[in-house]
Amino acid sequence: MKTVFNWPAGLAVLSLSLAGCIDFAADDGGSSETDGACEDGCPTGRHGLSGELMLFANGRATSAEGQYQTNIPLAQGGTYLGSAIYLYDPDAVCDDGGTACRMVELGKLALDESMGELSVGDGSLKKFVIRDIAWSPTQGLWAVTYDVLNDEWAIAEITVPDWHATGQRLGIERYTILPGDPQAAGTDPCYWQENVSGLAFFGDELLLGVRGLGGTGIRNDGLVFRVDLDVIREQGWCEYENDISRDPHYYACDVLCEPWADFGPALGVAGDLEVAPDRTQLLALARAEDEHIMPLDRQAIYTVAPPAGEPTTPLATGLYVEGIAPGLDIEGLARVDGVLFGIDVAATLWRFDEGEGAVSVLEDLASHFEEPELSVRIRGATTVTVPPGDG
Repeated sequence: MKTVFNWPAGLAVLSLSLAGCIDFAADDGGSSETDGACEDGCPTGRHGLSGELMLFANGRATSAEGQYQTNIPLAQGGTYLGSAIYLYDPDAVCDDGGTACRMVELGKLALDESMGELSVGDGSLKKFVIRDIAWSPTQGLWAVTYDVLNDEWAIAEITVPDWHATGQRLGIERYTILPGDPQAAGTDPCYWQENVSGLAFFGDELLLGVRGLGGTGIRNDGLVFRVDLDVIREQGWCEYENDISRDPHYYACDVLCEPWADFGPALGVAGDLEVAPDRTQLLALARAEDEHIMPLDRQAIYTVAPPAGEPTTPLATGLYVEGIAPGLDIEGLARVDGVLFGIDVAATLWRFDEGEGAVSVLEDLASHFEEPELSVRIRGATTVTVPPGDG
């Protein structure tokens, strides 16, 4: 929970919503310490990508001055440009015969006073990051975020002002998961989770996945949770009684997470969630924490049926990839025109052939980033549909 508490640290979930734009061009062609300080609107580019696309997040802001470990400072103290969001079309044909035209940056998160005055003042926005994203045509774009300073997860709604523009300022509104004693009924079951890795919409339901690591005072079952967005939409923020800062713009008003599926001990979501081809089930990219369950360098696809009462038990499909060391996971899944794609932390694109039961590397996007070994940390992906524009 927030560092002003006398309790052990935990986690949080965020919601995103602000509009604007930013100027990323520095004199030397790179990012500068004052990128983004445009008063009357910034010049933005246009792109021509449309149709069903992959959307993915990079958790490391491209700022050499911050050693790629912190977000990019804005002119106002305590405010920053954060994680970047990209569109990717695996089928785009580039005029030069390359692949650079397949990927465009929509923009970066605007981490400013919209996050609350106390968050600007306590320095927590400096390392605030997206952990995963999910999009729905009816519910919009949402994220799981992590507040490094306060060690909390949050659920966030992201606002993209213009889906056909590049270099934008993306909006954010966040709702941090309720803390408390691990065994107390009023404590959100997502709060003490050690690692949240996976977010997807199943119809209109937002689902969140966690690894089989457990956390303080809780069992180490990997789980899929349903996130109650009605709590956010109907109640907004509430002051949490044990928060001595009395922050009115930080915590959700009630429990957000409800168990939807249970992998059992030492096995869980270590990658992402995506709908199955027939859309009647969910797919989860999972990893074991115990070599007796499966090899520790394996990420495997499981099916997750919706519950009819009690949480369901995910089932292995037999589709997996090996040689993926922990920490170098395939972090994002997106189904584009019926084909399941993955993207790992280093921006390598993978193609899952569900019919043949095979997984192969499609291409490496790292070369499109400045200093990719330092500036790339992909944090989740989703499928999005963008109508034709004027790009």
